[in-house]
Amino acid sequence: MLKKIIVASALCLVSGLSFAQGVKLGIFFDPAVTWLKSDVSDVHREKARLGFDFGLKTDFYFAPNYAFSTGLSLFNIGGTLKYDKGLPLHTNDGIVDIPTGGNVKYKVQYIRVPVALKLRTHTIGRFVYFADLGFDPMVKVSAKADYGNGSVGAGDEIKPFNIGFHVGGGIEYPLGQDASLVFGLAFMNLFADMTSPSHDTITANNMLLRIGVNF
Repeated sequence: MLKKIIVASALCLVSGLSFAQGVKLGIFFDPAVTWLKSDVSDVHREKARLGFDFGLKTDFYFAPNYAFSTGLSLFNIGGTLKYDKGLPLHTNDGIVDIPTGGNVKYKVQYIRVPVALKLRTHTIGRFVYFADLGFDPMVKVSAKADYGNGSVGAGDEIKPFNIGFHVGGGIEYPLGQDASLVFGLAFMNLFADMTSPSHDTITANNMLLRIGVNF
């Protein structure tokens, strides 16, 4: 399923590039609140985690107000889960047994390559309004887990790939010539199971505050 979505996203991007009428580059730093959830009743969300998404983006306009958008960013997510029945945690150094009622704080870093459709208005007053929606294929860079006895590498616990979708919107404030400040909000859901050997499905939700510059 993941491979099919990545291939379909790539085909959409190539199609968009062939009809591109203009290109806009951007840089962004998005503070984020991220939290994990499980599909079984004995695993509970305890705490959200502050993260961030930082990188570059490119918009390929195929019409004055429509663009295919992609980029490359470093995305940090995570959260704390409570395991009512305990957990064998697969760390880089072997298996660690999390006791009944124990908490695990996950910290995961991904390389994200979004493929999205961007819609924007003409200038209204001093602002341009936009909406953005698409898919977010990701490759794991690192994974850690904090539990009662310390912090361990969790590369064997967290899968190497993930994918999500996002929807968001915001405003662009012109700075002169082609540059503009960008502010917005977005919701992102990582719907693929993050964990490899566990008995449940762990997914992640994220709220991001977009802060960037287009030029």
